[in-house]
Amino acid sequence: MKQEKILFNGIEIKQPDSGSLGVSFDTTYTDDSGRIMSGVALATPLFTVEAYSYKATDLTLQEMSQILQIIDKGKPFTVRYLSAHYGKWRTDEFYVGKGTLTVGSWEASEERYDELSFNLVGVNPL
Repeated sequence: MKQEKILFNGIEIKQPDSGSLGVSFDTTYTDDSGRIMSGVALATPLFTVEAYSYKATDLTLQEMSQILQIIDKGKPFTVRYLSAHYGKWRTDEFYVGKGTLTVGSWEASEERYDELSFNLVGVNPL
């Protein structure tokens, strides 16, 4: 059986560490949504997007640069991923608003990064 890989803009990137690709959902509601005095929610959903938290460790300078050149401009890019919502591998647009990286070593010819993490937020609603 063919093993699927996460792709950014059709490029195989450093795969996230096992168990570190989290799934979340974010629903936006109308401005008049809220709770009344009795505590009952009166909410009108507009749309929901899926989001994924990505974390990879022990990256080379080349692996870090490859990923950052795709994600660090705040612009949408395509991601091939396993969608928990749709229950299958699919390609869709995501963007990254914020990420962090930790330097491991900057010794000549041994440049490594301990960790890269960021959230992928879906452009299109579910």
